[in-house]
Amino acid sequence: MPVSGVDHVNILTDALEATASFYEQVLGLTRSENPTIAKGTAGYWMRDASGSAIVHIVDRTTAGNRYDAYRPGQPTNALHHFALRCTGFAETVAKIEELGLAHRVAEHPAMGLRQVFLVDPNAVNLELNFAGA
Repeated sequence: MPVSGVDHVNILTDALEATASFYEQVLGLTRSENPTIAKGTAGYWMRDASGSAIVHIVDRTTAGNRYDAYRPGQPTNALHHFALRCTGFAETVAKIEELGLAHRVAEHPAMGLRQVFLVDPNAVNLELNFAGA
């Protein structure tokens, strides 16, 4: 079975609306309801402009005891970050700065790559990659 790419990233949160707003404001994703989530559990799919699901957000506080062992904001052991291929480097950096979010930019001219690193409301590290930027 060949793998063709990452389908989506799942983020468990105690702050559903703040997390969804972060991904809307920073990445321009659009939230949609998630009918496949367990009954009574709140959450959203965060979709790109083509409608593809990129980030799945699950509200831990509405999931009964299913996620009692998990604490958003605590280290996630082996998962360090997730990376997204992006376009619009200058616009993205301007938006992040307008929102007052801490971030770091790395430039790799030999590779034709610029990167922006930042952290979401749940302490999830994001790496935004801009090829040819």
